[in-house]
Amino acid sequence: MAMLNQSAPNQSTIRRCAMVLCFGAAGMVAAAEWQRQSPPTLVLWQPSRIHHLQRLLENSPVAAMLSDIHLVIRLGDRELDLYEGETVVATYAVAIGQDDWETPVGHFAVLDMRQDPVWQHPITKEAVGPGPDNPLGSRWIGFAFSEEYRIGIHGTYAEALVGQAVSHGCVRMRGDDIEALFEHLHIGTPLVVKP
Repeated sequence: MAMLNQSAPNQSTIRRCAMVLCFGAAGMVAAAEWQRQSPPTLVLWQPSRIHHLQRLLENSPVAAMLSDIHLVIRLGDRELDLYEGETVVATYAVAIGQDDWETPVGHFAVLDMRQDPVWQHPITKEAVGPGPDNPLGSRWIGFAFSEEYRIGIHGTYAEALVGQAVSHGCVRMRGDDIEALFEHLHIGTPLVVKP
């Protein structure tokens, strides 16, 4: 059994610091490029460059790193907790992965956020657009990707199954719950999945 070096910094702390440095540098480069360009011709109905930059920064991973928002998914309880700092501000019932398709356990971050996502059948490759027949519901919050799979938190048209182990690894939520949760998150929001 390997001994854990108690003096070594936490890996997630190191990753977070690296992300802050990288995205901070990228933000400064973007701001410098924006500053360097000539002033735009103002047209009343078009947003200014500052407005575009503000939207980019609000939706960037930097916003998530500066926020105290994080998620904890407790598979055994089939619940998702939304934290602000150390305080649980909301708890939602979820459906989780079934046997042989378990929801992965570990430390993650929100990597992708989509409103009205398009779902593609994994075998037939048939696409299902937004609407009541879409298995993803109205929101997709991706947090684990590989060449073989994409795992995320999403809505469902089968809300009666929330609370059960029925998915292919994803975390399913009721429509109103996923829409409320979606409003609190950014790309980069930390997420922990516990057994």
